[in-house]
Amino acid sequence: MPNRSHAAKGVPLEEKLEGTLPAISNSTEHKSISVIKQKKCFTYKFKNAFGSFSTQQEVFEASLQPLIDDVLNGYETCVFAYGQTGTGKTYTMEGNLNNPDEFGVIP
Repeated sequence: MPNRSHAAKGVPLEEKLEGTLPAISNSTEHKSISVIKQKKCFTYKFKNAFGSFSTQQEVFEASLQPLIDDVLNGYETCVFAYGQTGTGKTYTMEGNLNNPDEFGVIP
């Protein structure tokens, strides 16, 4: 049976209030995302963690390609995008069909 995996993509706020800390930071090296809330830092580990500068190709190869291989071997899989409105779930999944460099991660 294939391994279940999870990945996260951190997306920074477009506007930053003066004198505030970022609410989220990620480390692709440590495969983690840290959330700062009320002067406390909570760090969550994932099998993969992608930053806002990660390409669609990087997300696809690390997260979805193994699932496609599992489907071709007869296993059922699911890709689930979850997050706050406006954070890029649809863009990550579907992308821009007019630009091959911006295709989404679903084939």
